[in-house]
Amino acid sequence: MILASLLSSSSFIMTNKILIKAVGTDAAIILGELCSEYNYWEQRGKLKNGNWFYSTRENIEDNTGLSEHKQRIAINKLLKMELIETKRMGIPCKTYYKLNEVNILNCYNTTQKKMIEVPKHSVVENLDNKTLNNSNTSDENFESQDIENLHINNNKNKNNENHTHEQSPVEEKVEEKIEYAKLVTMTEKEYQNLINTYGDEMTHQLIEQLSLYKQAKGQSYDNDYAAILRWVTVRLHEMEKEKAKYNDFKNKKNNKINNKLGSFNQRDYPSDFFDSLYCNNK
Repeated sequence: MILASLLSSSSFIMTNKILIKAVGTDAAIILGELCSEYNYWEQRGKLKNGNWFYSTRENIEDNTGLSEHKQRIAINKLLKMELIETKRMGIPCKTYYKLNEVNILNCYNTTQKKMIEVPKHSVVENLDNKTLNNSNTSDENFESQDIENLHINNNKNKNNENHTHEQSPVEEKVEEKIEYAKLVTMTEKEYQNLINTYGDEMTHQLIEQLSLYKQAKGQSYDNDYAAILRWVTVRLHEMEKEKAKYNDFKNKKNNKINNKLGSFNQRDYPSDFFDSLYCNNK
C-alpha cells in the first residue's frame, strides 16, 4: 500500500500536517502508527484476509506515548470518518485494524485543497489597492470600518443560522457497535464496562460463551451486552462450579484407588515353592 509507506516510520513519530488539519493531532499520530504497523505485517506476509492486521493498545502507547483514553477517542474519530475499520477476531479475541486507503486519500486531498484556496473579498481587494496607491489615512480608516461592519454582519448572519439550527430537532447519535466475537456485538463503552467489572480474562470467556451459544442455537438478541449481564454470567459461574465438583470427585476417586493399592502387601514365597508346584503337577 503506497499510502502506508508514505506515512509510516519505525524510528520516529510520523505526523502529516495536512492530516492534522483534517482529523486532529492525536488521530493523525494514531493513523501514522497504524500505517507503520500495516507495513510491518505486510513485509512479513502476515496480513489477515488481505488487509487486516493486529495491534494492541499497549503497543500503540509504547510507540506514540498516547494513553489508552486518548487512543480510544482518536480511534473512534477515525472510525466515524470511515478512515479505518476495526473488528475482533481469534480466540482469545484480539483487535484487528484495516486502513481505508481511498477514504484517507480523499480526506487528504480535500483538506489540502482547502488549505491552498484563499477566498477573495471585494472589500479586502479595495483596501489592498488603496494601500498600494498610497491613499490617505482617513480613507484607510474608512475602509477598515467597512471591513469591521462586514464581519459584524457576517457574525449576525451566522448567529441567526445557528439559532435556526438550534431550534430544529437534533437526532441523537447512536454509538457504533463492534463485533468482539462471532455474532456478538456491543459498543466500546459496554465492552469497557465488562472489563472494569470482570477483568480481561473473564470478559473474554463471557463473550465466547455467548458467541458459541448463538452459533449453536441460532439465537439472536437486540442487546448482547444485556444478555451477558442477564444470564451468561450466571451460566459461566454454574459451569465453573460443575467443573470444580467434577475435579473434586476425580481427585477423591484417585486417592481411594491409591490407598487400596498402597495397602496391598506382596506375599513372600520360599525359593523352591514354584518348583514343588511343578513336581506335583507331574
